[in-house]
Amino acid sequence: MSSNALRSDLINELPSGVKKNLSPGEEVVHYLKTFQIFSKPDYIILTNIRLVYFNEKHLNRYDFKSVPFQKLLHMEASRGIFLWGDISFENEDGTLILLKLVSRGKMEGFIEALKIAYNNIAVEPITIEYNNKLFGRAAWEFNKPKEIIFRQSSDQTKQPDDPLNQLKMRYIRGEITEIEYRDKLRVLQGG
Repeated sequence: MSSNALRSDLINELPSGVKKNLSPGEEVVHYLKTFQIFSKPDYIILTNIRLVYFNEKHLNRYDFKSVPFQKLLHMEASRGIFLWGDISFENEDGTLILLKLVSRGKMEGFIEALKIAYNNIAVEPITIEYNNKLFGRAAWEFNKPKEIIFRQSSDQTKQPDDPLNQLKMRYIRGEITEIEYRDKLRVLQGG
């Protein structure tokens, strides 16, 4: 399965409020969600350009917070013995995003994807400290160095006016059906 197919599958697993707020050309790389019984889960979504916190509420209400990689100051995560872990992110302005009861098995993949995404734009590579403990417990920590320079990734330089990106986003948001998407794609590709 190609990485683009995998990423579109990730988008399909997320609530519609997330899809509505993604920028043209923005791709979902990974996500974590909390375990909830009586309410809807909270999400932390890693895209190719930022971290997104999404808290869906009833009656189509939600909270949506965005943290560009350049503004990510601190990340801390811990994995417990059994099923769950916690992860928190701090923005340069002091805003804290905390998710409790996230899937223990998905944390390591998410943190590795965050490291790769962050290093794609950082001139100097960052490191995430990892402490492996007894009984499968683990802890990760990342602190942004005081002086760090970022480069603009090629994903960020995509033109939002690109008709292919606009068509893709319309399909992802559910504005057009798959058949309409394929028909319009054929026209745009000249086939």
